[in-house]
Amino acid sequence: MFQNDKQIKSMLRKLRYLVLFLLMITVARGGTTQIPAGGAINDLHEFCSQSKGFNLLGKFDVSWSNNGYTEKEFSVIHELGFNFVRLPLDFRTYTQYGNWNVFKEMELTQIDKAVEWGRKYGVHICINLHRAPGYCVNSATLPVSQQLDLWTDSVAQAAFVNHWVMFANRYKEIPADILSFNLINEPSKVEEDVYVEIMKRAIDSIHSVTPERVVFVDGLNYARDIIVSLKDEPNIAQALHSYDPFQLTHYKAGWVNGSSEWPVPIWPMHWVSTYLYGPWKSEFKSPLVLQGDFPEGTEITVNVRQVSTESTLRIKADARIIYSKKFVCSADPGDDFTKVVQTEWGYQNISNKDYSVTLTEPAGGLTFENASGDWMTINTIIIKNEDDSTTYNLSDGSWGKKQATYHVDDSGALKTPDGKDLLPFEDYRKNFALAREHNIPIMIQEFGVHNQTPHVVTIAFLTDLSSFFQENSMGWALWNLTGSFGIFNSNRSDCTYEPYQGYKLDRKMLNALAPADPTRSEIQLMNNAFKVFPSPAVNQLYIYSDALQGTTLFKIWDITGNLIFSDKMEAIPSELIRVDISGFKSGVYIVSAKNNGTVLSRKFLVNK
Repeated sequence: MFQNDKQIKSMLRKLRYLVLFLLMITVARGGTTQIPAGGAINDLHEFCSQSKGFNLLGKFDVSWSNNGYTEKEFSVIHELGFNFVRLPLDFRTYTQYGNWNVFKEMELTQIDKAVEWGRKYGVHICINLHRAPGYCVNSATLPVSQQLDLWTDSVAQAAFVNHWVMFANRYKEIPADILSFNLINEPSKVEEDVYVEIMKRAIDSIHSVTPERVVFVDGLNYARDIIVSLKDEPNIAQALHSYDPFQLTHYKAGWVNGSSEWPVPIWPMHWVSTYLYGPWKSEFKSPLVLQGDFPEGTEITVNVRQVSTESTLRIKADARIIYSKKFVCSADPGDDFTKVVQTEWGYQNISNKDYSVTLTEPAGGLTFENASGDWMTINTIIIKNEDDSTTYNLSDGSWGKKQATYHVDDSGALKTPDGKDLLPFEDYRKNFALAREHNIPIMIQEFGVHNQTPHVVTIAFLTDLSSFFQENSMGWALWNLTGSFGIFNSNRSDCTYEPYQGYKLDRKMLNALAPADPTRSEIQLMNNAFKVFPSPAVNQLYIYSDALQGTTLFKIWDITGNLIFSDKMEAIPSELIRVDISGFKSGVYIVSAKNNGTVLSRKFLVNK
């Protein structure tokens, strides 16, 4: 029937077009595409680890974010090398006003299209109820009949389960490796047993339709904490959100009360309590101690954030009191405060001012304490001498956490007594360890930085955070693709954008999300010392460097962090090194070279 290979290829191409045409007709009619079953996820841990992508807000809010999704979003995500999309939904976008049990078919077809585009471009789709019947982390004005509490009201609970039954049946033919569900967003003010019981009702309803469907359950405390009682559940993973330190990620966010009064974020921050509790909070009262070598002439500056009623900042050098300053809040800001804040507990005024003292003799330790009154918080401590100045940005705003003793090393870095870093990732690390201990698959399904945080701070923070995720084999979804947290059209005033398929791309943010090596902090970016070409490449990649000599470890990762290539080769300055990439797929890759403690990296494209 076919005379040559050309005819065969032509016929196969026509058949593919016909299949795609039939699929789109099915979606347009609001039905479920009939894709053969058999796409179960066999290793849920690996799936969570390898999934990396974005949140898309096409049906996020019925009032201002309800235009659906575009195929271009999925093609761009695929082109950039990502493979995961989370769709946070507002139930009001697909239900009749005032009746959350009546589903609007035309609105649901917009979600159908997203599922199909995900399948087409190899991007996994995760449907999330961001605003569910009876619960949302964001406030809204609802009809009286819908002003119910999911955690306590049986009507809201029945509606919540009913929505997931609807989605389960609608997409029952869509394989698990293409579509997953995330039941609810950032639960709060609910006991674990209540939350788990409601989630299990939804899970059981989903799995009665599609047993292999992967269901993500958000952790408690706004998706911060692992739920151990949900371990050993088949096809269940847990989702965490990573927005701490909150004063960095949500600086001047219009929906966060008081965020416009926060100090301008700086990075790195240190996971040290911002609180100094006084005698009125005797159960928490404790000193902050910095041990180190502080010579005569060292200047110590404390930037005070807030004072509750009254407090006394006291600084000691070894056992000597070298500074004492009393703060008393009232309706008059006076010289110490920049803003008066009256609360049900009295005045809790904002200072954001510096208070300094200079050592008149050497000291081996500095102590900071609150000698009277209620509590006060600290933004920063600056240690300055004739050779250097180091700023310690305190970031742990947890209530009731006692202060501790820390060590300042010879470089000025602040460490725990046993030498560990104090980047504010400790709570994440504990949750990751808890999940590993109980064999719970987890993924970060939201993180990001609002566009009012300085861009240079944003990039430094995201670079360290994404490296931390990679070190812990953690998949993630950035909030969001397009918008104030995203890589596209973020409307930052201090960012240079790059045109990209009609978008304004924040290239530095994109690069920060794809760390080339777990030891990223050691990487030295040398524009002229390390070059790779061609880009796009097809079968061969050439590397040129005049900074490498001798045995060099070369590694190549794809943009999701998978190690594709690793080999030791002899490098000779100014001579080309050739790497065979004939087996690579089209996409974005990162190559690094490690030699004598120096790590160089570059990004390149493969186009086949």
